[in-house]
Amino acid sequence: MRTLFIEAHLDVDIISAIIPNLHKIMKYKKIGLFTTVQHIKQFDAAKRFLEKNGVKVFINSSTKASLEQGPKSAYCGQLLGCDSSAARSMKVDAFVYIGTGEFHPLAISIETDKPVFKINPFTKKLDKIENSARYKFLAKQAARLANLQDAKKVGIILSTKPGQYKPNIAKKLQKKFLNSALFITDMITSQSLLDFSDIDAWINTACPRLVEDRWPKLFVNADEIIKSKVFK
Repeated sequence: MRTLFIEAHLDVDIISAIIPNLHKIMKYKKIGLFTTVQHIKQFDAAKRFLEKNGVKVFINSSTKASLEQGPKSAYCGQLLGCDSSAARSMKVDAFVYIGTGEFHPLAISIETDKPVFKINPFTKKLDKIENSARYKFLAKQAARLANLQDAKKVGIILSTKPGQYKPNIAKKLQKKFLNSALFITDMITSQSLLDFSDIDAWINTACPRLVEDRWPKLFVNADEIIKSKVFK
C-alpha cells in the first residue's frame, strides 16, 4: 500500500525563544544545532540569527549507513527519535536542541557525552539535560540487558509501520536468540502483549521511544542489544 507522508510544521516563532537565552548559549564557542521536523522551516533563520550574534553554529546530517537501521533524517539539523547519529562526530563544545520533550536531547547527550541544552519554543525556557538523567537512562538500559540474559523465551516484535519495518534486524535477532518467537504487528500495546504469558521478555525493533512506556514484561530495544558487548 502506498503511503503519503505529510510534514506537520508549527508556526511558533523559535527565534523569539532563542533571544532571552542567547547570553547562555554564547558561553560556548561552538555549538551543534538541532530541531525536529515541526520547526525545520525556521531552522535556517535560527542558525543565521545565532551566527549574526557571534555564535559559531554547526549542523550535520544523519550518518546512518542504511535504512535498515531505521529511517534517516530528511534534513540537515533534523533529529528523529531513532536517529541522533548526526551529533556523534561533531566537534563542538555543546549542543542546542530546539523543541519540546526530553527524548531527543537526551539521545544527543547519550550519543556525545557533551553539554546539551533544550529550548522550548512555547515556554521560551532553556533547560540543560542533566547528567543524572543520562546516568538514569544508561542504568535502566544496563539493567534491561542484564535481565534479558535470564529470559527463557523471548518475543521479537516486528512492526509493519512505514519507517519502522526492519525484517533483517529481526532475522538476525532470531539467530542470536534461539529461544525466540517472531511477532508481526502494526500497533504495539501493553494490552496486546498480555495475551502471551509464556514470553519472559520482548525485543522491540520498532520506535525506540517505546522502551520508556510501561510494559507487563521486560521490554528491550533492538539497538540496545546490537550496540551492547553483552550479546556479541
